[in-house]
Amino acid sequence: MKLATILACLCLAGTAASATPRRTTRVSPAEALRQLDAATVRGVETDICYPASAEEYVALGRNAILMLRSSSALSTELPLQSAYVLQRGVRIPLHRVALLDKETDAASGRTIQVSFYLLPIQLMKSDARLLVDFSGQRTGFGVTEFSARRGLGTGAPAFARLDEYDTPTDPDPAVVARVLAREYPQYIH
Repeated sequence: MKLATILACLCLAGTAASATPRRTTRVSPAEALRQLDAATVRGVETDICYPASAEEYVALGRNAILMLRSSSALSTELPLQSAYVLQRGVRIPLHRVALLDKETDAASGRTIQVSFYLLPIQLMKSDARLLVDFSGQRTGFGVTEFSARRGLGTGAPAFARLDEYDTPTDPDPAVVARVLAREYPQYIH
C-alpha cells in the first residue's frame, strides 16, 4: 500500500460508515505519520557510506560501511541477530564492525539500536536484497533492494562504480575505525 493511501486512510479516521452520523475527525499529515509509526512494531533505517578515495576503497576491502538504525516496540528483539544480503537464493552474511547500546525513545517508548556492518560494494551492483533477522521470531525482514540495472547510481564514486575487479577482501581495521569516526561522529567518538 502506498504511503499516500495510508495517509489518506489515517487522515479520514473516524469517518467509517455507521448508522448514526458523527463528526469527521481529520488529522494532519504529520500526526498521521506519527500514528502510523506508533502502529508499526519494528523498522530499520539505513545509511550507506562509500569510501572517500580509491586508496580508502582498497583499504576498506572494497566495502562500504552500512549503518542500520533498528527500532522495535519489543525491546527483546534487539540487537539484530544478523544482517545479510540475499543474492540468487544465497544468503551472504555481513560482518558487523560496531554495535551501540540500546536506547529507549522517550516519545514512542520504542527501543532503538544502531549497528554498523561492512557491505561489499560488489553486492550492491547486483540484483540482491538486504535483510535482517531480529532477535526472537521475526526473521527475513526486508530493508532494501539492489539492482544490477541501476548499479550504484550517480551518488557513488567512480572508482567504486567502474571497478570490474571488485571482489571484497579483508579490510584494514584502522581504516574502518577512522571512517566510522569521520562519517558518524554522533555515534563513534
